[in-house]
Amino acid sequence: MPHAMPGLLALALLLSAAPAGAEAPALQTTYAITLIGLPVGRAEFRTTIDGARFKVEGTLSSAGLAELVSSTRGTSSVSGRIAGRRLLADRYALAYTSDGKSWVSDLSLRAGSVTAIRVAPPARNPAPADFVPVRRAQLADVVDPLGGLMIKADTPADLCRRTLKVFDGWSRIDLPLTPAGTETVRIDGFEGEASVCTTTVRPVSGYRTSSKGLAFLKGKVIRLVFAEIGDTGIHAPVRVRIPTEVGPLTLAATTFAKR
Repeated sequence: MPHAMPGLLALALLLSAAPAGAEAPALQTTYAITLIGLPVGRAEFRTTIDGARFKVEGTLSSAGLAELVSSTRGTSSVSGRIAGRRLLADRYALAYTSDGKSWVSDLSLRAGSVTAIRVAPPARNPAPADFVPVRRAQLADVVDPLGGLMIKADTPADLCRRTLKVFDGWSRIDLPLTPAGTETVRIDGFEGEASVCTTTVRPVSGYRTSSKGLAFLKGKVIRLVFAEIGDTGIHAPVRVRIPTEVGPLTLAATTFAKR
């Protein structure tokens, strides 16, 4: 699937923040993206939590050796409301270009259900024979790849004991999280114990059964390390490690700080 790499990058969690008001917790996050230890990209995000509303805006770009092979630039954003223990997105958008080709996803949601979808280029019609279509019933109680990785929880066990039903405009996947202990994190803006979750990718729909990428990922463990945003009870990834056929793709926060 052409959107697979940006989808994985979003999955790894891209956050940052800027204050919307004097009382609003604000976080700026910068991620270094490496493949087998070599720099291949950078992501910067601005996250605002203001009362019962949240908003995330970010950019992603290839860098280092990746620029010699393929130039990628993209933006992603999500906005919505905080209702009890849930972050409910109203709007999610992703736009990126890679080697002159462009892809766009724009979703509208209400109470966790997708109400409108706009993607470009449009899906192939007729679809390939091995394509598993997305059903309307599979678009209820879902999260987007960006806001879905902002999790409100009281304890590490609560944080990691859930399944994220992710939809990016193209594909529906399940990410069942499992607690995997804690890890000490020391970066600009955060120092302390962070919660570790592991997961595997479980395709639901919107994919081809012949996909080599999904075949490779089957059973492979993705590792996510979450840190709390201030004292909000909302956690966001500071490190994500995703297996690829070449080697591990890692997103590591270098900044996780109020600005």
